[in-house]
Amino acid sequence: MILNAPAPDTRRVYVTDPAHFAAVTQQYAIDAENGRVIGMTDGGFLAHPVAAEDGSFFAQASTVYSRIARGDRTDYIEVFDPESFLPTADIELPEGNERFLVGTYQWMNSLTPDNKKYLYYQFLPAPGVGVVDLEGKAFERMIEVPDCYHIFPATENVFYMNCRDGSLARIDMSGEEPQITNTEVFHTEDELLINHPAFSMRSGRLVWPTYTGKIFQADLTGEAATFRAPIEALTEAERADEWRPGGWQQTAYRRPSDTIYLLVDQRDQWRHKTASRFVRAINAATGERIAKHDLGHEIDSISVSQDDNPLLYALSTGDKTLYVHDAASGEELRSVNELGRAPQILVTHDMGS
Repeated sequence: MILNAPAPDTRRVYVTDPAHFAAVTQQYAIDAENGRVIGMTDGGFLAHPVAAEDGSFFAQASTVYSRIARGDRTDYIEVFDPESFLPTADIELPEGNERFLVGTYQWMNSLTPDNKKYLYYQFLPAPGVGVVDLEGKAFERMIEVPDCYHIFPATENVFYMNCRDGSLARIDMSGEEPQITNTEVFHTEDELLINHPAFSMRSGRLVWPTYTGKIFQADLTGEAATFRAPIEALTEAERADEWRPGGWQQTAYRRPSDTIYLLVDQRDQWRHKTASRFVRAINAATGERIAKHDLGHEIDSISVSQDDNPLLYALSTGDKTLYVHDAASGEELRSVNELGRAPQILVTHDMGS
């Protein structure tokens, strides 16, 4: 059966279910305005989702084995039509250019802003970024990079990565040999960044909290990265009372209003991956708290729509449910349940004005 789903808009949400690291996974496309599943795709082990900002397609990097959970390994990139959900490209990665199996870390893979290239991270035998030509439907090359991770594209040829010394690496891949330079160190060794930053490709804004709720921000362009003064999401009294960020995708950024959303709760140290019940909305320019919402459920991942009346998406892995809230009031509007076995990752199209 061929689906005929509505065209993507700012209120379409893709929910990826890695199924507790099972060999076969699923991705659900959800119409959050009406609270319904409008399509599904399958993937292999730890499939990694991305979505074109203009809504023209969604895609995933995936891995399968000839004997389901063992045997010969095949890595590939699939591109899907957003209305029929049929694959429009199936691009196999050549041996020796396999992806790092990190499907649950959102920015380890990315599209370039022109939607022509898929960039994926490789860890072994050495750090690298694989480049896949989506127009030509072919693997293009592997770029050797320093001991850095995450991929934040600024232009069709320039992307940034976070490095262990606390700087960002700027990689220009326009030439035959990549040109790599490093920014200033923007955080100390003791300021531990969570593994799930928020990044707006349309504005170039990178939002990166620490385990304690200190938020670093950078504006990434093709020429340079400009760092903003850090802000604190939690007050000194809240930190003393053991409030900390927590969840899986703990951070969301709304570009039109320059607002940061952060999942927080009271918890012991080093429990930053456990779910949270509360979210803080923060003015990204001033650090002023705009709102605090009790989401009413143990939430693992959040995202936000980029339209004029934004929705806050709150995904509970334990409940297997996507809760849809009014981003301004925090009111729960609707929910979509029975989303696989352990849904974890949210991806949206940034089609807002």
